Amino acid sequence: MNSNTPKTSFPVKRIGLFGNPRKKDLPPAVASISQLCAKHGVILTASSDLKNSLDDSISLLPNPELIKAVDVVIAFGGDGTMLRAARVLGQTGVPLLGINLGSLGYLTDVPLGELEAAVLALIQGDYHLDTRSRVYCNVYRDDKCIATTSALNDLVVNMGPLPRALDMELILDGDSLGPFLGDGVIISTPTGSTAYNLSAGGPICHSEVPCLLVAPICPHSLGMRPLIISKNTTIELLLHETGEGAVLTADGQKTHVLANGDRLEFREADHEVNLVKFSHSTFYRVMRHKLNWGGPNRSGRVGS
Repeated sequence: MNSNTPKTSFPVKRIGLFGNPRKKDLPPAVASISQLCAKHGVILTASSDLKNSLDDSISLLPNPELIKAVDVVIAFGGDGTMLRAARVLGQTGVPLLGINLGSLGYLTDVPLGELEAAVLALIQGDYHLDTRSRVYCNVYRDDKCIATTSALNDLVVNMGPLPRALDMELILDGDSLGPFLGDGVIISTPTGSTAYNLSAGGPICHSEVPCLLVAPICPHSLGMRPLIISKNTTIELLLHETGEGAVLTADGQKTHVLANGDRLEFREADHEVNLVKFSHSTFYRVMRHKLNWGGPNRSGRVGS
């Protein structure tokens, strides 16, 4: 598949595996999938990154070749694993399903106990694709672009090695909101609204809302509040003074070192991520379970 492929489901014949090799539940989970795939004539291939975690019965391919050889990728781990998988997929549009072997799992919302049912649904084409936007950034120094990066969750500018506030200026569609001091700024997608943005006091945003979110981190000003803005807004961040330095981090994984005078320009990325979802996996159901909305229900159990 590519980014122009219609966002419709189809029976899966080739499955690729990506995962966190440190998770002890990974080998038995893959063994379970392997048996199910063999029964239904589905080709199963794993990332060569897992070569020390799986037995020799599973075929391995380097990530670039794996993406070209499969219909869908299943990522085993937590949200960090899911974000790494999304980065590996790049602009290919190959669908991605997350199986939660971590703790919280906003993105990897399918629990391990539902693994076989999820794989069977893939094989039968009983799923849908949930298209998620990315956020993109160009970093300019002396009017020259020195770095570009994108993220599924968020792009974060924060302090360098020493905890000194940054002197910044936020500009939206050419209008400055004024200079301010703070620990940094989070630019997130609706998908990332439940990540760092939420911890920094930003709002939860439905994944289908066409917007970006801007959340200052510990601003030294009561007037700098989190914002929800149109996805078409031009977002600029000027770094007037970074002290001992600042860094731009994409999804908590890929970093770029910044300097005084750098100008960062953010926008919604042109390419998207296709997440595999099932009929019971709605946005509000996931939020209820992950955030424990309402506490225990009448039966005494949390969620339903």
